[in-house]
Amino acid sequence: MYYLNGEYFELTLKQKITYFFISLAIISFGNGLSIAAQLGAAPWSASAVNLANVTHLPTMLFLAIEAILAAVINLFMVEKINWRRAIGNVIFGLLFSLFVAEFANLFHPLLAPLSLIPKLIVDLFGIWCIGIGISVIQRANFVLHPLDNLTNVARFKFFRGSAPLGQLSNFIFAVTISLICWALSGKLMSYGIGTIYCFFLQGNNIAWGDKHLFKHLLHIDPTKI
Repeated sequence: MYYLNGEYFELTLKQKITYFFISLAIISFGNGLSIAAQLGAAPWSASAVNLANVTHLPTMLFLAIEAILAAVINLFMVEKINWRRAIGNVIFGLLFSLFVAEFANLFHPLLAPLSLIPKLIVDLFGIWCIGIGISVIQRANFVLHPLDNLTNVARFKFFRGSAPLGQLSNFIFAVTISLICWALSGKLMSYGIGTIYCFFLQGNNIAWGDKHLFKHLLHIDPTKI
């Protein structure tokens, strides 16, 4: 739904699909940058990297598994099940997993020669991109990554619409997974300044996106859909 010139309008299917691909591109691009910079990825991406390190399986596989598990949890948290939306969320998650892996592979050789400061700037920019991309897809209210949907549901169900608190509640589980992997392997990968920035401020990035990017788009409580 969007608000324009004092009136409320439902998004058309074409508009929803457009915002879907805009968001998918921004979020995947940001995740790919943060992983390739190796100075701290978003917590869920970092957990997938650490699971891959422990099991020697592809990171993309764990990104996909996380998306599917989050989609299942979402089904238990909403008041009524929208199967079309749930399946769409899983499709988004699988496409996201593929795109992130491709972006990370593309950016890694480009970022590897850079010194610390440029890498850090790129990493933080990537994290910021993830936040504003999440803001757009949540408000477009079409389909979104199951983990972002989980954040959105928690935001309205438990935290009175607070984006920072909803995001923090989501990230706690991702950090726990990475800590378990660290205990098993002795290595903690894709954690750094970017991860800390994402953990504490990603909710604020989402809130910034709500106010400044496609400002006419409105949030709808996802637990009521």
